[in-house]
Amino acid sequence: MTPSAFTLSIDDPSAIAEARRQATALAQRLGFDETLTGQLAIAITEVGTNIFKHAGRGRLALRGLQVNGTAGLELLALDRGPGIANVAESLRDGHSTAGSPGTGLGALHRLTAQFEIYTQPGKGTVARFEMWPRGPAATPPEAMPQGAVSAPKSGETACGDDWAILSWRGRHALFVVDGLGHGPEAATAARTAVETVRKNDRLSAVDLIASVHDALRPTRGAAAAVAILEPEKELCTYCGVGNISASIRADGASRSMVSHNGILGHQVRKLQDFSYPFPGNALCIAHSDGLSARWNLADYPGLESRHPALVAAVLFRDYSRERDDATVVAVRSRKLGTGT
Repeated sequence: MTPSAFTLSIDDPSAIAEARRQATALAQRLGFDETLTGQLAIAITEVGTNIFKHAGRGRLALRGLQVNGTAGLELLALDRGPGIANVAESLRDGHSTAGSPGTGLGALHRLTAQFEIYTQPGKGTVARFEMWPRGPAATPPEAMPQGAVSAPKSGETACGDDWAILSWRGRHALFVVDGLGHGPEAATAARTAVETVRKNDRLSAVDLIASVHDALRPTRGAAAAVAILEPEKELCTYCGVGNISASIRADGASRSMVSHNGILGHQVRKLQDFSYPFPGNALCIAHSDGLSARWNLADYPGLESRHPALVAAVLFRDYSRERDDATVVAVRSRKLGTGT
């Protein structure tokens, strides 16, 4: 079965063809008609060709979206190329300096929904767009903008990391897990942890991690953390064990959250939750140790206010370690009373 999320390195034309094949297979499974599937193929070709021509190599990340029962797709294109000197000009319909088979980024802007670009001269570009079979789904007022990138260690096909965001009555459980080591056994531990969280997502943060600890006893174990986000209360309740890094970014300042040492499923000395302010428009960012924790959003002017998927993609691009699985998730609290 075609996965609902995948990442692919783009370093030659054959990789673009493979990305197009996987993307169209997922689109068909999600109910895209022939016309929209063809438009997706054009979009994949366009962004893949731009990466290869301008940057030499990069990555595409695609995941399925679900809003009120409607399925869609999100695509992120990441590169460390020269950046785009004039974004407005690059979006002019028909402008294509890469000689790509489409008609440039302007075509992507026209054919897709929620099209966004974040670029820095000399540092690279991240582009994001969505596609929906019947137009963009109406987002519930209680929903929070979110984004994630997750990929296995270079050379592996199974990812030992996983993540989930589960919402219920204004309560959002952000969960990130890193199976011990990498490969199929780590992936089994991570999938088991996510399945456990899905079955118990209304528990408190401590009880949720305790349930994961019990479920992982037959596996090699994992590090994991959960952040229970309650925007109406402007509150985050956090519980973590092992090497998951998490922080809340608000008003230009960042606050790291505390995890205890241990391996879920094997050795845990203490489970404890901590409470942190989670004000309107704050970002909660969590990632596995496949990313270096030495990032600082202040190095990326304007990024903090952009879609959380762009935030996750930039951090993944610049701080992931190819020798390990890597996952980063970002969620933004809505401004109270505004629905934004």
